[in-house]
Formats: sequence, C-alpha cells, structure tokens
Amino acid sequence: MSTRFNPNQNRRRFLAVLMLTGCFALGSVAGVAQPGDARVRLTVDTDHPSHAISPRVYGHFLEHIYHSANGGLWGELVWNRSFELSRSGMGDWSVENGEVIQSALITDVNVVFGDRSWKDYELTLQARKEGGAEGFLVLFRAQDDDSFYWLNLGGWNNTRHAIEKESNGRRRGMGRGREGRIETGCWNDIRIRCEGNHIQCWLGGEQIIELRDEDSPYLTGMIGLGTWGTHARYRQIKVTSLDGAKEFFSGLPKLPARGFAADFWAHFGSGRAERVKDGLNNDYSVQLTSDGSATGIQQDKFRFIPQRYEGSVWMKGLLPAGVKLELLDGETVLGSAVLGRPATDWAEYPFQINCSGDTPYGSLRITLLGAGSVKLDHVNMMGQDALATGGLRPDLLEAVRGLRPPIIRWPGGCFASVYLWKDAVGPQQKRRIYPAYMWEDQDINSFGTDEYMLLCQKTGAEPLLVINTGLLRAGCGAPAQFRLASDGVYLPYALEWMEYCNGDTSTPMGARRAANGHREPYNVVYWELDNETWGAGIEAYIAKVKAFAPAMRAKARNLGAPIKIIACGGSSFDMRWNRSLIDACAPLMDYISIHHYENPDNFDSGVGRYEGLLIELADYISRSANPAMEIYNSEWNAQSTDWRTGLYAAGLLNAYERQGRRFTLGGPALFLRHTSAGAWDNAFINFDHTGWFPAPNYVVMKLWWDNFAPEFLPVAGDVQGCNIVATRSEDGGTVVIKAVNPKDRSTSVAVDFRGGVIPKTASMHVVAPGSLRARNTLAEPGAVRAEPGVVRLNGTRARFDLPAYAAAVIRLN
Repeated sequence: MSTRFNPNQNRRRFLAVLMLTGCFALGSVAGVAQPGDARVRLTVDTDHPSHAISPRVYGHFLEHIYHSANGGLWGELVWNRSFELSRSGMGDWSVENGEVIQSALITDVNVVFGDRSWKDYELTLQARKEGGAEGFLVLFRAQDDDSFYWLNLGGWNNTRHAIEKESNGRRRGMGRGREGRIETGCWNDIRIRCEGNHIQCWLGGEQIIELRDEDSPYLTGMIGLGTWGTHARYRQIKVTSLDGAKEFFSGLPKLPARGFAADFWAHFGSGRAERVKDGLNNDYSVQLTSDGSATGIQQDKFRFIPQRYEGSVWMKGLLPAGVKLELLDGETVLGSAVLGRPATDWAEYPFQINCSGDTPYGSLRITLLGAGSVKLDHVNMMGQDALATGGLRPDLLEAVRGLRPPIIRWPGGCFASVYLWKDAVGPQQKRRIYPAYMWEDQDINSFGTDEYMLLCQKTGAEPLLVINTGLLRAGCGAPAQFRLASDGVYLPYALEWMEYCNGDTSTPMGARRAANGHREPYNVVYWELDNETWGAGIEAYIAKVKAFAPAMRAKARNLGAPIKIIACGGSSFDMRWNRSLIDACAPLMDYISIHHYENPDNFDSGVGRYEGLLIELADYISRSANPAMEIYNSEWNAQSTDWRTGLYAAGLLNAYERQGRRFTLGGPALFLRHTSAGAWDNAFINFDHTGWFPAPNYVVMKLWWDNFAPEFLPVAGDVQGCNIVATRSEDGGTVVIKAVNPKDRSTSVAVDFRGGVIPKTASMHVVAPGSLRARNTLAEPGAVRAEPGVVRLNGTRARFDLPAYAAAVIRLN
C-alpha cells in the first residue's frame, strides 16, 4: 500500500491521533498528576509520516464456534432442527465386560462420579484408546462437571501430557507437562495421587507430572472419565486412601440415563418418541407415536416478541389429524398453527404464526392430534425481524456493524480444516451436517458461503475464505466423520469453490451460484490455505502450498479475478516454522498468517514480546525471495473477557500500527460466543437468546477503529515505559491521541506538536473501569465503557491525565 504525503495540505483543519499504551509512573509519586507536572513528555512530527497503515489491521474473524453462527448470527431459531445431535455433550457411554466405553468421536466429553467429600486419595485405573485423534482424560478432585482437574494424556493432537484445571467452565493449563503420545490398542496403567495441593501422576509406572496448585486448589472432590475426539475404554477403576487402608470406590460408575436422545428437545405425554435412521437430508428424524392421548416434543429458551414467525416442518407418516405447533409463554399460548395430514413420503408443511405476546422464556411445542405415527425432520422457524435482514439475527448484526469490520475471515479456524463447502449451499433442507462435533455443536451448515457473503454485504466487509486442503483429519482434535473420496480431490474441490465465488454464469459453479439466487460473482480476493496445520508437520504443509498456490493463481487468471494467497505461519513465537515456510514458499505467498493467544495476566508485558516477534518476522521477510510479503495475525486475543483483555487489545493494536510497513492484516478470535459455552471466554460479542453485550476488547477496538487515521507519525521523547504511536489522516487534517495506562497509578502526558500547527479544540474519551477484573454482562452491558475526559490546550501543546488501568482517545482539532 503506498500513499503520497502532503504535509502542507489542510493544516488549519488539523486533527491528530496519538496512541499511548502501557504508561509507567515517574519516580515514586503516587496519586493524580497535577496539570503542570506531566510525567510523560513527547513531541510528534505532524509533517513527516513514516509509513501508511492498512485499515485491514482492524479486520475480524468469524469461526463457527460455540454457536456463533448456528444458533447465533444466523436467525434460525430452532436448535438441532434435523435431530442429528443426540446427547452430544454427554458422549456415547456404555458398559461391557467390566469396561466403561465412550465411543462418540466428539470433543470435551466427560462423566463424573463418586463423593465430593473425598479428600486425599490415590486413583488407579487402566485406559485404552480404540481410535480417534488424541488420548484420554482422567478427572480428579471434581466439584461438579464444570470445576475439576483433569489429567490430559495424549492431548494437543496426541503430542503432550499435562494437567488442566477447570473452574466454572473456564479451563487453563497447570505446570509444564511433558511430551508424549498414546498408542491405539494398548492398555495404559494410570495412577494419580492427591495430597493437599500436591498432585502426582504416573503413566505406565513412570512418574510424568508433579506439581502444587497454589491458586485456590480443590482439596476434595469426585473422579471422572473423559475423551477428546477419541473412542476409549476404561477398567479396574479404584480410589483408596493414601496408605491404601481404606477403599473409597472400586468397580464401574453408574452412567447417566439416556431417555429421549435429541439434544435441546424434550418429549412430553404418554406416547413414544425416538430418533430413527430415516432422515430427510441427513441421517436422523424423530418418530412420534400416539394412541390418541397428548404427546409430542418441545424446545425451550426462545425470545418471542409480537411479530409473525414463519417456518416449516418436514413430515411423513400416518396421522389423519396432523400436528399442532404452539408458541408458549409457560402454558400461555401466544400463537398456534395446525399442519394437516402428512403424506406417506417426505413433504414440507409451511406455517405462519402471529405471536401475541412478549417473553424471554418461550417454548415451541409440537403436539400430535389424535392417534397415529409421524416422522418429523428439518423443523425451522424465523421471526420477521430476521427475515427482513435476509436471515441474520438483527441485534447480533448490529453488534457486528458496530465494529465496521473492513474484512472478515471465515469459516475457521479449526472449523475450516474439515469443512466441505458444497454441503452448505443451496436449499436449507438439502444441506448436510458438518463432518465433526466441535465446540459444543455439530453445525447444520445453515450459514454457508452465500449467507457469509450476505453478512459481508450488510457490514461492508471484504470476504476472506479459508480452504480445507485435506491435510488434517481433524479440527482441534475433533475427527471428521466423513471426508472427500481421496486426498487428491481436495485441490479441484477448492478450485470449484473459487469458481463458485468468482466465476460468471458461463462456468459450472457460477451457474450453480446463480441457481442459488446470486447471479453476480462475489469476487473474493483473499484465500487462505488451511488453518493451524502444525500437527501435520512443516514439510507436509509446504507440499500443500506448492500444489495449491500455483493452481489457484492459474484458476484466478482463467476467471479474470485476481487473488491474494495466504499461507499458515507458526503458532505464537515459532520462528522455526515461519523460516521454513518462507524459505520454501515465499514466491507463492502474499501473506504469512500467524496466531497468538496471550495469558491475560500479561496484558502489559505480552504486547512487547509479541511485537518483537513481528519485528523479527518482518526482518526475515525483507531478506527472503519475496520481500513484498505481508504479515497477517489471523488469530489473536488475551484469554478473558475482563478489563485485562481490553488493555491487551489496545497495546497490540498500537504495535500493529507501529509495524504497519509489513503488518497489514489482523483478526482477533473469538468474534461471537454464546454465553452457554464451556470454554474460550474471550469473545468480543457475547450473547444468549435474549440479547448481547460487548466485552472490553470490543469496547477498545471500536474506540481505536472509530478514530483510525492511516498515516503513521514519528514520536520523540522519553515514553517512560509507555507504548505510544501517532497517526494522521490522508489529507493531513486529522490527528487523534489514543492511550492506555496499564499501571495501578495514574499518570499525566504532555504532547508537543511540531509542524507549525496549533490545535484549537480537543476532546477525550477514556475507558477506566477501575479494576482489572471489571467486565460487562448481559445484566450490565455498559459496566466497561468509554466516557468523556479532559484535554488542556496551550499553543502547540496538549495535556491530559490517564487514570490507572485506562485506555483513552484524544482528538485535537
């Protein structure tokens, strides 16, 4: 990106933007600084910008994770509409020949049992991996199924053993762990010893972990078994006192009863309800049978408002009187519709229901009318508010619009690594389910390429698509239950996706797009070659880049639509991967895509460390065979939704602008997350069925981006530990001051502007919630927010104060 700078242009309309992050207090003076006693003194040269900053630095990343799209941004109200999910979070547990078996290849499955009062004890058992991506999990000191320790054996794509601690659904690693893997088909002896806060673990008779939990340790608790994308068996489970004299448990646990097994649905009445393998577009449907008494199924947690709701149910069977659909507030009927006698083959039965009331706790009830039997599938419903946007949930669409994303990466992330794009285009009732259970859902592919392009159009964002190269058999440990016919098919499959997006209607895929209602090409420029391919190894990934990149460029030339190729760089500080990729593939790449997630406690120090990585990577690129390559931080964040994440976001965004000569594209994760999620509490937009709230990283990134100016200005002076950048608008008439003080005391800043410009007016907005643990919630969505501040002007000097733990923007006119 190049820009011609004219320092004499529009000086009288001067507006400057200066960004400060991470201020240290000077000396030992505490309290609020006095107006004449600036601790940080800086000079900004407003006439000589050093480089341009790409607006794409403020990009975003939408992954299908924790109901961000299915059950979130997409306005479909019914969860598990095709009944494919069955006790998904519980797994498929059984007991056979004295062994406990979990056979569902899904992630984050566990069952806890025993006595919460058990104190110091030793747990022994044997475990065997039958198949899947990782090893197995053994829980101990469990308070419940959301608070426990677990020994993760063969985790992280079967590369490592470690202990993790989960507190109220939030999980973090403990200690260093050690490298290791779990082989398929072998029984493993496991021993865990808990004494006070002291934990020791053995595998196969060898001690592999020893640590002490000094941070609110669990000192009592149950035990449990679990898997992560693995089919596993357990036997000989025993819990004893430390001296072995007392036996607390021995044998097999009582497993949870299955009952009616369709997630998010409940059966009522005296009739029968069961999932059967006779689906419309996937494997399953629900068969309901009644002798004439009331029976049916119901789903709760709907937010109903007075409006019309439209949808349909696919049915077949022998039920002369048909079925009744009701929208309920408790037992109060807000609206209903009757669907008549079903045919003997699958057919769609549309409905419209006018809702007469307002409730955040509504239900959808489907009741059989009279005696008979019917199979139901693809139960779908949208409100008029979502239909008016083209199918997007209105409040979440406005939340995304509030960030004005210049570019949105999609569909993953790990989700992209086993994603099959053709399963998510065309009529909804013909779409296949996503191949893996991941992030507490198995996506129904209701939000596919065309819906994503609608989102981009509604928000003004450029699209960026991530391709499944076929390199990985699993996404984040969740194995694909089905794949394309062979590895060699993935490249032509990707080229067809390019044609679907960029080809005109004379091409086969362009014609398919037009048949789906979208005649004009989408003209997608940015294409990323898979995601986090580190588990496959660098040589395997290099081979994929060398196969895909030239073929995709040739396809782009054939379509007359230029593209940019993005290749997967390393995780966090892995320069070995980055160097190997650049050495082998530099001429094939336009961007290198890197990921980094920071411990929120490092909201200050973590910024400088990661900026060092950006500098090192930029230097290596400059000496490569493609010095024009640019850097894309396609996943970044600090792992919390309290104010520490806001401070980290401000600091990192400053680093991005400072490194803007080479760093040109960004995208934090998570973008959206349902509040029911059991992990990854770091999202910008957090929601349930009733509403949403912005996390502090949302508040800060919106403040920074709303005050973006693309020309970087030199800053001189002793910053005293501050992270300071300055920018101006292209016409030279706009400069803004953005600042974060991550210290526990206030500081004052004086900025002198060199270049003959005298600011006439100024304004300031500051985010200073007063505590690192401050956070927004659904009940208090504005607890962390920007509020007005004070700027003092004196000739060419501006002064302002920064409270402790604060982020601010100052505009001078």
